[in-house]
Amino acid sequence: MSQKHTEQKGMQVKQSHLPVFRQVRFDLSGKLLVETESGESQEAVLFIQAQEGKDNKDALKKVLAAVSVVWVPTEQVSLMQHFVPGKRRSDWIAALPYALEESLAEPVESLHFVALNRTPQGEVSVAVITKERMQLWVEQLRQIGLDHVLLVADCFRVPPTERMANTAANTMAQEPSSESQNGQVWSVYQQTDQRLLVRSGEYTGFAASPGWFEPLKQLHIQQHGEVLIETVEESALSNDCATSIAGVRHACKGFNLRSGEFQSKSKSGGQWKIWQSAGILLVALVAVYLLSLFMQAQQHRDQAAAYQAQTEKLFKQRFPEVKRIINIRTQAKTGFNQGSTTGDKVGPSQLVHQVEAVFAQFPKVQVVGLDWKASSGQLSLQIQSAQVNDLQSLAQAAGQKMLVELKVKNVSQTLAEGVLYVGAN
Repeated sequence: MSQKHTEQKGMQVKQSHLPVFRQVRFDLSGKLLVETESGESQEAVLFIQAQEGKDNKDALKKVLAAVSVVWVPTEQVSLMQHFVPGKRRSDWIAALPYALEESLAEPVESLHFVALNRTPQGEVSVAVITKERMQLWVEQLRQIGLDHVLLVADCFRVPPTERMANTAANTMAQEPSSESQNGQVWSVYQQTDQRLLVRSGEYTGFAASPGWFEPLKQLHIQQHGEVLIETVEESALSNDCATSIAGVRHACKGFNLRSGEFQSKSKSGGQWKIWQSAGILLVALVAVYLLSLFMQAQQHRDQAAAYQAQTEKLFKQRFPEVKRIINIRTQAKTGFNQGSTTGDKVGPSQLVHQVEAVFAQFPKVQVVGLDWKASSGQLSLQIQSAQVNDLQSLAQAAGQKMLVELKVKNVSQTLAEGVLYVGAN
């Protein structure tokens, strides 16, 4: 009991040192960082290597599997709104890049577009990122086992204001918003002395330095009217995605940047692939089994056809006067009975009848041909077997009842052939 208690205690101590991530994020240089509950940030690759060196591989896998969101710098994501015509989703999704083309500094072919939301009036909230940057992010996630996570701009950690909630509710109810009349409210969180996170709408936001924030604010005022600033404390930040739309589960899915060719691979998708592979293997095995059954059935049909052809050949040799075969068994019996002669003269039918009982004792010996010489009253049977001993044993047994002579013609390792001459006693 003491040893078991010691092992359990050791496990508890080991578990107490497992890494717990408060958040996982990319910085502006493209490095993937993990932040523990203590607030310490470290490059993800180095952190994981250090944990693996402590023999925490299994525990680390569980910790990585628990990560659902990785934050990316909002500076590297363009969040904008634009009217896009089209009733069907496939139509306006296809038209989206070209509707924004004049507002973009790069060719649409090099950009990744993610439609976050579309109002009933056709106003689309869209996130735009370069494909090259998306590829770099996704590749780093795959290297450390985080290919299942969502990528979300970190401005969506900032909670929206109550005014944003009212605007979102009016939009969903297809009612005109009073935002343009009463001004817009921005939620602003100052992360560092050089970085501000701004949530300007349900699906919009940006990040900037304090020096750039005031010019951006003035530009917005000139174009859209007054802006009210609501300061957000760090305690109000969400470790998940903050939304003002009530009743939304898994809010981060609505802000996820991974779509199309960059779509995340969930665990269920991996399990489905395993079951799919097993299903393909099962179908292949069933196909092979059915094919073997078909080949066996075909082989049996071929053997039956060969046996039937050999039987008919022997029948025609013995009864050449018969022109049509209807029932070979009945016709053979009739032919032998008709071939029997009266008196003491012995014919082929009598000899066949006499030797038939002997052949029944040696099933391995097959008759492949027969011939009757009326001048000498002698019946010759062409016989074969796998062993020459079978032919000799049959000749000895037949010699006890009738006059026989065996002549062996060909003998090989697998086949022995001979002629059995049968005469009247």
